[in-house]
Amino acid sequence: MEQLDWIIFGVYLLFVFLLGIVVSKKASSGIESYFVADRNLPWWWLGISIIATTFAADTPLAVTGITAKNGIVGNWLWWSWAATYITVAIFFAQRWRKSGVLTDVEFIELRYDGKQAALLRGFKAFFFGVVLNCFILGWVITAAVSIASPFIQWMDLLPAFYHFMEVWYPSILLFKEDLNATLTILALLIIVLTYSSLGGIRGVILTDLVQFVIAMITSIVFAFYAVSELGGMQSIQDQLVNIYGETSARHYTEFIPSLDNPLLPFQIFLIYTLVQWWVRFDSDGTGYIAQRINTAKSAADAQKGSLLFAIAFIALRTWPWILVGLVSLVMFPIGNETINHLSEGALVAENREIAYPLIMKLILPVGLLGLTFTSLMAAFMSTVDTHLNWGSSYLTNDIYKRFINKEANQKELIKFSRRMVLLITLLAIITASQMDSIEGAWKFFINAAAGLGIAQIMRWFWWRANAYTEISAMLTAIAITFLLTYLKPENASTHYDTYGLLIITFITLVVSIITTLLTRQVGEETLKSFAEKCLPIGLWKGIVPFNQSGPKFLRTVVMWLLGMLVSFSGLFAIGHLLFGRYILSISLAIVSIVSLGLLFRMMQKENKFFE
Repeated sequence: MEQLDWIIFGVYLLFVFLLGIVVSKKASSGIESYFVADRNLPWWWLGISIIATTFAADTPLAVTGITAKNGIVGNWLWWSWAATYITVAIFFAQRWRKSGVLTDVEFIELRYDGKQAALLRGFKAFFFGVVLNCFILGWVITAAVSIASPFIQWMDLLPAFYHFMEVWYPSILLFKEDLNATLTILALLIIVLTYSSLGGIRGVILTDLVQFVIAMITSIVFAFYAVSELGGMQSIQDQLVNIYGETSARHYTEFIPSLDNPLLPFQIFLIYTLVQWWVRFDSDGTGYIAQRINTAKSAADAQKGSLLFAIAFIALRTWPWILVGLVSLVMFPIGNETINHLSEGALVAENREIAYPLIMKLILPVGLLGLTFTSLMAAFMSTVDTHLNWGSSYLTNDIYKRFINKEANQKELIKFSRRMVLLITLLAIITASQMDSIEGAWKFFINAAAGLGIAQIMRWFWWRANAYTEISAMLTAIAITFLLTYLKPENASTHYDTYGLLIITFITLVVSIITTLLTRQVGEETLKSFAEKCLPIGLWKGIVPFNQSGPKFLRTVVMWLLGMLVSFSGLFAIGHLLFGRYILSISLAIVSIVSLGLLFRMMQKENKFFE
């Protein structure tokens, strides 16, 4: 990078550092301020904040790798998650906000009763706050290493320091065995650690806004430059045909897999679209999404903000990354990666995901390269700061305050939460040093967390669900995932993990239902208190009369279908526009807009129910 690129990067780092200092006083007033910003955010702010957080540094790399290996249709791996987030926005967002909890784990003792509920709360606080959180941070750090490696050379910047670290830094803690990139990421983590621990969730969401604007603009501009470098979209399609043949080129550019597409077998597509999205650990918003929902100033804002995120998740963000993925197939042809760029091609041959930052380095001019690099590092920092604050909220509210020091004052809680931010950072560094593939981490995580999603959906719709429902589902899914991973043959199908998800889902569902029916039901007083507060729908044994919950459930399903139409019609409208299919694009855009209008009308009527 040139001097201008460094200046841009340096200005951003200074901005986020100073921002943490500026908001630190407000954040220190108490854990309500530190973790949920005093519950006063408007819908657009919390929506953009969630979008920014999920726009992690790992996402463009993973999408580039997926597109190169499995074509555009390979992205159904994560496109299907839009159904998860539409479900959260339509079914759960207002109910989360009405619950009044600080964390989603605290919700457990609102929904269940007895010692088993307390045990589950403590276990999930540790599992989410430490185990799962560090796993997610690990793969995000792994992606950031791939981005930082081609751009920052510590040997040139500070040779004496580099040689010192070369001798004394533990090799076991290197990220991808790359000391240079490791030093870059550690420096960024120190900055994130500082401003996130000082500013709490306010510092996080303020940086999210800036990061979102920078990231969206630069990803679109980068995609434009990448496509232009190869002569435009038609030229890319022609070159794909020349390199891979007409049939393979068609398979690479399909939006929905044909029955003969080997890149994504149709049965895998069905698993993604019919199963994967509802067994995810955040199938009901559990995690940092629930935390952001609880920052909303009202239940209506919670739903609108969640819906903004759910629609933008695929419709707004997808195509710049996919276009770069297609460009990588031409610039670095599979099996002949070095034909156009020798040194870069050799790196891509080892890992298709690294094509994204390498193409940046090859084609972007001075200034724009610095801004794009800054946007990816900002995306990395945005995701990390969210997970540090989120994980700290569990350890502070659901372990320390709940079990260790029930009388702790606000000052003590804030001090403890900042220590937990440091602890999670250190554990994430250790985790990242042991992680390789981003896409592989995604698939392992999806399977291991399957039990969480099943049980968390059940607790909202079925009165009989209890703490043992969640405990049994969680332990079953994790145990089977590790077993399938251990039994995985060396020559296993690339879709082994996806087929494994079916096995995990079926066994976990059976075990959790049997466990539920064999264990004590939740007390009626607890169920009534929960129903009065959260207004659930579904099967509630007279606690919520079915003649009330039944029609509400059906209306909500209609709203969900409209939300799905908005999101996926918008996604494909943009895609067909880019490929020059204008009539189809306009038709889908009309469907998306009309569906959005109908959805908003239904939402306005539903909001009266939650006032």
